[in-house]
Amino acid sequence: MNWLLMPNTETGLCILGRDGDWRRHSYADIAAAVRRAIWLLRDRDVCAEDRVAIVLADPLHFVTAFMAALAVGAVPVPLAPPTALREADRYVAHVAETLRVARPDLVCTGAGHRAEVLAALAAAGCPAGVVDIADAAHVPADSGDPYRRKPSDSALLQFTSGSSGTPKGVRVSWANLTANIAAIRSWMRWEDDDVFASWLPLHHDMGLVGALITSFAAGTDLWLMTPRQFVRTPARWLECFGVHGATITTSPSFGYAHVAARVRAGELDGMDFSRWRVAILGAERIDPAAVADFQALVGRRGFDTSSLMGAYGLAEGTLLATGVPARAGSRLVKVVDWALTAGSPVAISQEGRLGRDAVQGAGWLASCGRAADGVAVTVVDDAGDEVPDGTFGEIRLSGDSLAAGYLTRDGSVPFSARGSAADAPGADPVLDTGDAGFLLDGELYVVGRIGDALRVHGHGVYAEDVEAELSRLGGEQGPAAYAAVFGTIGTRDLAAVFVEGDPPRTWSAKAEQRIRTAASTDLPVLIFQGSKGSIARTSSGKPRRRHLWLRLLDGGVPDGWRLVHGEWPWPAGEQS
Repeated sequence: MNWLLMPNTETGLCILGRDGDWRRHSYADIAAAVRRAIWLLRDRDVCAEDRVAIVLADPLHFVTAFMAALAVGAVPVPLAPPTALREADRYVAHVAETLRVARPDLVCTGAGHRAEVLAALAAAGCPAGVVDIADAAHVPADSGDPYRRKPSDSALLQFTSGSSGTPKGVRVSWANLTANIAAIRSWMRWEDDDVFASWLPLHHDMGLVGALITSFAAGTDLWLMTPRQFVRTPARWLECFGVHGATITTSPSFGYAHVAARVRAGELDGMDFSRWRVAILGAERIDPAAVADFQALVGRRGFDTSSLMGAYGLAEGTLLATGVPARAGSRLVKVVDWALTAGSPVAISQEGRLGRDAVQGAGWLASCGRAADGVAVTVVDDAGDEVPDGTFGEIRLSGDSLAAGYLTRDGSVPFSARGSAADAPGADPVLDTGDAGFLLDGELYVVGRIGDALRVHGHGVYAEDVEAELSRLGGEQGPAAYAAVFGTIGTRDLAAVFVEGDPPRTWSAKAEQRIRTAASTDLPVLIFQGSKGSIARTSSGKPRRRHLWLRLLDGGVPDGWRLVHGEWPWPAGEQS
């Protein structure tokens, strides 16, 4: 919190307002606002280790509340604001489940979210008080020193964005946070004149730790816009780099795809991207074809493909686990056979470079780089034994950035790993991530979620692969309009595809064939059609596949969906 004691007047936040204008707030301006919020929290008797949930969409208000909570020694609990999810009742139910786990002492929100927050607190049976961050503008500034934290103190409780639908809070310590920020800055080769630009939600680990906290720790400029602003006007994000000189960003692959699809070359007139040296891709499988389209758009105005840096991270590891080094370029490989079994070698037929090579078709993977400083990454088989380089299995993490464990409704749960002594009392945490992949020449390649997969004849079929194939079938549906789920009902395997909108009549038969080809079997395939926005999603936009699967188990065709292809082949008695 050194920035709060000696705030810089020359650097700070530039935030895109609702009126479309950028507004600068120096670190000195923000420090003054934070000190008023500190007074507000202390007036509510917030003490060290108390939990302060933060439900705010406005970036400046979020920053003020988050930093004030840290300054008083409290544990911030960032939660998605109502604008992140589409249905009010679904949002309230989701936040209520999270509040049952977090059990905050106070919720910091705004007038626009107060009704939903109160409804969620009531549903959760949580007696926490509620404070409007706007009230901080009318109270005196606190003049005391920030709370001095120990490495073992809790820094924040960040909830995973996994698709299981069961909230789990990751207990990140001050030591974890400090180690990961240092690893991020070392990996990016962060300099004093670097400028970050982000549209990511601040309640999510990628936007929170990667963009916000790391920029504050470095004391450098940060340009912020909301996800909604980015979706509507992605050219404004490019403006940060091409006009205002930003040098660093991070985004899921779909962000770069959205830019390539929505921005026209004429909108870039006068922009120069030659200073843009770090463009991280994380949070989901990288689509090489979409990234090549992005490169074709911005490359003619100075953007270098070596700036594209694949990365792998997760809330359990605070954020960063692996990354391609700055200016090294991200390697592409094509896997020969997708019928991968844990412990089996991976055969590679072709290689390429991310952004440079517009590769098409399934099987291409982008490197997520090498382990970050202080992080150990291994791949293990089904018995939990480490496998050699070039062998498929589950990704396992350990190291300084790995949090102590989860907070669930049943209490604190340490991370664990099959066949590991990490379960022993006092042992350092080790995590089997649930992500499948392999190391090749020391670089990590992530295939997909094990929880979003089906083992067919001993091999894994991954939902992300199937969704990538479906997105190439054509029609009005794009990659974000599909969700594929796999599972076993009774003793029989099943694939189901949920598609938003009204696909062409011939689409369903083609989709079924693609799925059966990917699974190498005559797998029964059901296709459901629903209205736009029907697919339940996590706060970061990923399909909640487990949620959809459980709704199938509850009684066949889920409410709000219509079966348009295939027949439910089993009686209700076999659905358990």
